[in-house]
Amino acid sequence: MTAMRMLVVFFGLAACSAPDSHHTGVVAPRPAPGTRLVVLLVIDQLPEWAFAQKRPALTGGGFDRLLAEGDWHVGQHPSAATLTSPGHALLGTGEASANSGILANEWWHRELGRRLRSVEDEDGKPTTKWLRVPGLGDALAAGHGGKAIAVSLKDRAAILPLGHAGTPIWYDHKTALWQSFAAVPWLDDWNRTHPVSAHLQDVWTPLDPARLAQLSGTVDDQPGETGQLGFGPTFPHAAASTKDPADAIFAMPLGNDLVLDTAIAAIDGEQLGSRDTPDLLVVSLSALDYVGHGWGHESWEAWDMALRLDQRIGHFLDELDHKVGAGRWAMIVTSDHGASPLPERMPRGGRLHFEAVKDAANHAAITELGAGEWIADAKYPFVYLTPAALAQPKKDLDVALKKISFALRSFPGIARVERTAAFAGHCEQRTGDARALCNTIDPERAGELIWVPAAGWIHEDDNEPVATAHGSLNAYDRLVPVIVLAPGRRAHAPLAAPDTNLFDMTKIAGMLAGWLGVTAPSALPR
Repeated sequence: MTAMRMLVVFFGLAACSAPDSHHTGVVAPRPAPGTRLVVLLVIDQLPEWAFAQKRPALTGGGFDRLLAEGDWHVGQHPSAATLTSPGHALLGTGEASANSGILANEWWHRELGRRLRSVEDEDGKPTTKWLRVPGLGDALAAGHGGKAIAVSLKDRAAILPLGHAGTPIWYDHKTALWQSFAAVPWLDDWNRTHPVSAHLQDVWTPLDPARLAQLSGTVDDQPGETGQLGFGPTFPHAAASTKDPADAIFAMPLGNDLVLDTAIAAIDGEQLGSRDTPDLLVVSLSALDYVGHGWGHESWEAWDMALRLDQRIGHFLDELDHKVGAGRWAMIVTSDHGASPLPERMPRGGRLHFEAVKDAANHAAITELGAGEWIADAKYPFVYLTPAALAQPKKDLDVALKKISFALRSFPGIARVERTAAFAGHCEQRTGDARALCNTIDPERAGELIWVPAAGWIHEDDNEPVATAHGSLNAYDRLVPVIVLAPGRRAHAPLAAPDTNLFDMTKIAGMLAGWLGVTAPSALPR
């Protein structure tokens, strides 16, 4: 990147930095001249280390073009909540979990005595009620009124970036239909004319097994691979062979194709980019997340999906040129979180079950409080005590929490166990890991303890083994690629490596808002 290009990018970041969230009278920027559509393309579970490893082979049109028009940065997620829901909320709001309230994909609700998913209300219906802050959809609704549309296989990936306004569209595997909060006329037609059910007999076979073996340097069933959603560890993967073919689509390249096809249909159905004020399109590709969990990023499956996605993104960019106009759209491509290499490939890697963490915590509590069930939940990243435990005298409770902490620290797979109260609040005054821990903690919703995995260790449910996972302070979970195709960009030679400066992921929402000509979400009332 030339010095001039670096100045443009980083002064642009400063211009889009959100003021204090309590600031009033904020004047929204003007839309980027000539830009009619702003696109946020999120590739779920794309660690920087895996993308950099695959970059030399991604010459099928999509990534070469992205890296010939855009700038490649390495983004660092601000917290240990490196999971789908917190990541997508961050990208659309500019806020980490401490402010967004989105702690994880699901978390324990004390008042209900059970877990709820991040976009699920008490009755099991989709909702935005747990998101405490505005998103990009809210910014557009409060600004010039441009449209905000999001498309993803996952409901949380479509809903959270927009916030409380806009039209999120997601895939419901129970019905094999696309849906939204309210009726969308063109979407009804799309479901009828392009039924997902027509693909339930599809079979995923590798493009070129010999090339996959050469690129990956491994075999199709390397140690650690588990398969996903009913698929086994080796090719081929036939949807019809699984228990739920409509669900298995999540773990196939087909999933990416369906999302991108629906996003293109949304451009037509909503007439995105056809007005004088810019619109927003969020496209979140979930399939790589499932492939990573099932086979790992070193696998044939991950390589095959990357090669296919390279070609498919190229087609999507061509469609943007055709439907919106070359030079009339801008884009940021990034990921909601990274992932670990396969533990079997790590020097001191391993796997840790949530159930083991909960059992150890309860046994430690019993040594101080006596027999009983003292742990309500211990799924990453928090340990929640039961109401009975919280009702104990403070002195006894403090000793019990110390014993629980010591017990969990004895696991080789756990790097840290801390009292959340010691790290909650005033995140901007903290540094290093302390700040990242603080950014993970919503003081009202978090458990009494926060724990994070050690390097090389992944966490999983006992009855749902995975090849790899994410959710830690480790660089492989926090560092992701950020490719910025800004308005008014100029073509250059395709980049082979990123720049050397860490990119602040909290700035993305403000950058997108600046291009759209609306106030950054973090500056809106809440």
